[in-house]
Amino acid sequence: MNLPCSEELAIEYIGRIFDNTSECYKFFWFKAIIKKITDGKDIISYEELVNEMIVDAWYMVNEFHLNLGPKDTLEALVKQIKEISQLATTADREEILRFLKTTNNKEVKDKKRILTYNVPYRLQSPFIKKYKEIDLWRRGERKIAEIINKESKLLYYFNEIQGIKSTIRIQEDWINYILKNREIIIGWLEYNIAQKVIIYRIGVNIFQRYRN
Repeated sequence: MNLPCSEELAIEYIGRIFDNTSECYKFFWFKAIIKKITDGKDIISYEELVNEMIVDAWYMVNEFHLNLGPKDTLEALVKQIKEISQLATTADREEILRFLKTTNNKEVKDKKRILTYNVPYRLQSPFIKKYKEIDLWRRGERKIAEIINKESKLLYYFNEIQGIKSTIRIQEDWINYILKNREIIIGWLEYNIAQKVIIYRIGVNIFQRYRN
């Protein structure tokens, strides 16, 4: 599937954001951004996005028992929240969000924070031209955000880096592009998620067959 072209934006970079993805939470981070843009937001906190990721992965993991990757942090967190919250596998979106916004469970909070260590920055790696990734990712979050913010026409820029309360600001041109092409982008994104889940499932089946 191909994304619609744009004269103003580097769409080819978006097409590469899922290169070398062994786990699925990059997909869900990007999908959460699309959801928030659709809701009319341009400044979004890490916590808002992580909560959306959990809600979006809830049914895949808990109801349909799909594996998102060999050691997927999002999948593990969704399963843990299901146990702690005692919510049904078919719980509606608002129930799940309500729990996520009000829980004081330290382990849940810590694992939500883990999801923000890399993906907010690495998602934009195709846009970064001046630094080799191996040099960039060794720096602290604030320095990484500062460096990335110097690039032009990014999908989003970092406002404040304050742990889970950090915020990003979506660039206006990207907002317009996403709103105009939302259905196509969502279809493209879900296709990529399905491909990743299927490939991982095939790999597990082959491994089990040879092990047995």
